[in-house]
Amino acid sequence: MKKFQFMTVSVMAMLWLSACSNSASEKETSATPATTTPEATITNPNFSIAPVEYSELAEKALTHTAKFEFDAWGEMLADNIVYSFPDGDVSTRTTLEGKAAVLGWWKNFREKSGIESMSMSEFNHLPINVTGQIKGGATTGIYDICYFSNTMVIKGTPVKLRMNFSIHFNADKKIDRYATYYDRTPIVKAMGGKSILEEMKVK
Repeated sequence: MKKFQFMTVSVMAMLWLSACSNSASEKETSATPATTTPEATITNPNFSIAPVEYSELAEKALTHTAKFEFDAWGEMLADNIVYSFPDGDVSTRTTLEGKAAVLGWWKNFREKSGIESMSMSEFNHLPINVTGQIKGGATTGIYDICYFSNTMVIKGTPVKLRMNFSIHFNADKKIDRYATYYDRTPIVKAMGGKSILEEMKVK
């Protein structure tokens, strides 16, 4: 009788362990993401991935601005560069046109804003070649969509921001368009509540 009871308990234990094992296996299977095959690759007729070289160029240009190396930055810009600030919509945001205007503004900004340093880090890049469905004054061609952290010191006050830049390149791999997106409020506050864009009357 004891032998029969022992065998019964053993069989039940084996069945229970088997059930647990199957359950864990099912959970692992359901949690494992499905892999894609070449036949399942998604494409978009309006854009494709651009070479990583453009991300490297975009980051190099931003690094020049962070170090206030404006002449070196200028060598990477097209003569017809357009630089848009994040202070409005397509038709109202402050925009600089031409290399002389862009470099002149930034040199003046460094002098009048009280900015002491900039340090950019944690870059995330998305280089794309846009071929269609363009709106809002944008153009086709190669962009690097860049998301990064910028730590500034303005009049002794640290200002930390996450910034989004859309950087467009011409056929010569020169930057001919910056569209910038970030919250200017901490910068204005560090400058004593004054907007450098309004003070310098760049409209």
